Amino acid sequence: MKTFSKKLFSALIACLIVFSSCSEDNGESNPTAPQLPPQQSMSANMGGFPSNGEGSMANSGEARTHFNFAAGNVLFWQTLLNVQLAIPVAAFQEAFNHSFEYLDSDGIWKSEYDVSVANKSITATLYADRSGNQIEWEMYLSLPGEFDNFLWFSGESNLDNSGGTWVLYRSPSEPRAALQIDWQKENDAVIKSTYTLIDTQADKSGSFIEYGLSSEAAFTHYYEVSVKSESSEDYDALIYYNQETRIGSVTSVSYFGDNGKRCWNSSFENTDCQN
Repeated sequence: MKTFSKKLFSALIACLIVFSSCSEDNGESNPTAPQLPPQQSMSANMGGFPSNGEGSMANSGEARTHFNFAAGNVLFWQTLLNVQLAIPVAAFQEAFNHSFEYLDSDGIWKSEYDVSVANKSITATLYADRSGNQIEWEMYLSLPGEFDNFLWFSGESNLDNSGGTWVLYRSPSEPRAALQIDWQKENDAVIKSTYTLIDTQADKSGSFIEYGLSSEAAFTHYYEVSVKSESSEDYDALIYYNQETRIGSVTSVSYFGDNGKRCWNSSFENTDCQN
């Protein structure tokens, strides 16, 4: 009887081991391919704020001081993002045109493809690893003669794609973390993104801009700015903007000396605030 019990116990253990190995991908014997985070989660588009073209900083003067201060802050981030995100955004967006294959031996997903950036063909390899209720991402890029299998960005996203984080690295010649993006999604839209400069060698390391859909009736977007600098004074600012009417407001105690709103009209000229 004891011998039979031992054999039965051993058989149960063996079954559990087999079941565990077959269900390594979070209990799924036939793992499902991961869902990519939304394209807006990695984007330099900040609600169409007119930092360039009509209403740009070139249109200076006392009549536009409110808008110019707000635009200067958004322009700094738009310039930084356009430079830092050019290659990784192109590689990430191209991922939506390709499928994943499951690497059974490693228990992870892989998608490999070529993407054209500035007339150069870059090989992108995107890995996805499900861990609990999150998916961990790593994007490696290669360009013959310039860089090979460079980790350009990594991140994690919730399994339901309700939010996540990206970390982008500066460049193959300076492979340090430079920018962090924290994003939140509601329904089909990214409602809030925070970009933080985490490059420890940058003058404004620790600065961030958060932008998202505004709950204020008169505006479509908001921008919360915090500037940390080794060469100038730190300051914070809160900006509201209406993408349709082009009106906006800015508040900054450290810059203006009080917590009052400064507003501009559809021509980007200073105007009295309505509320």
